[in-house]
Amino acid sequence: MHSLMLLAPGEIADHLTAHGRVRMKKFGSGGWEFVRAAAYARQPAGDGALRAALSTLRPAAYLYAGAWLAALAEHAPARADYRQPDMAPESVRLLARMTRTHANGVPRVTDGSVGWSVEGASARVWPDGRVEVRGDGGVVLAVRLEGSGWDSGRVAAVADAGLRLLCGPGARHMTRTSEPSGWDRPLSRWGGDAVLAAGRDRKGGQVYDGVSVARCSCGWVVSAVSRLGARAAAAGHVRAVGG
Repeated sequence: MHSLMLLAPGEIADHLTAHGRVRMKKFGSGGWEFVRAAAYARQPAGDGALRAALSTLRPAAYLYAGAWLAALAEHAPARADYRQPDMAPESVRLLARMTRTHANGVPRVTDGSVGWSVEGASARVWPDGRVEVRGDGGVVLAVRLEGSGWDSGRVAAVADAGLRLLCGPGARHMTRTSEPSGWDRPLSRWGGDAVLAAGRDRKGGQVYDGVSVARCSCGWVVSAVSRLGARAAAAGHVRAVGG
């Protein structure tokens, strides 16, 4: 949004997205300027609260502002209030698509925040609703999410959007596959033919569930009858998109 550079200090402007209005105001001037952008919920709370997110944008981030603010408006909860988001940073990271693996756990620092990195960018989420995405080139997309309607899924979607904007090409299509359930379901739950057709095998009174789901950071998802099949599907997806 190069138009942000044309705003005068103190000037207020509205930016219309497909999911609602975002109001922007510029502060400072010269090398010290920044823009505050507020995204709104569709319904006010009983106490009149309406704002759902407040983002701070420095000049280096102006180029990404349109897509970033559209993501905030898209994922904003329907109703606003003055309470803190109903989420935990650990849950946000586990739900984020823009992370390759959770095998090493979810590292957390003393302030309760959780961070993770992809090629070219990193994200950090705080328990009070702050989200910050940093690109290796120095661009920062920062936002304070307001209201209990922000659950872990919505916050993860915001972090994903910021990472997709700032990440390197290698992170745009990161795939991972799920671990099959294994021998953990009684045969009585499945019909014989249905068991085999669904990628499950029989042994005694149990059924082996070998189904694995392949996912990509771009949102692509597919199920396969085995983890080997899921990995092959993921590799085919990466080839198809030119990765």
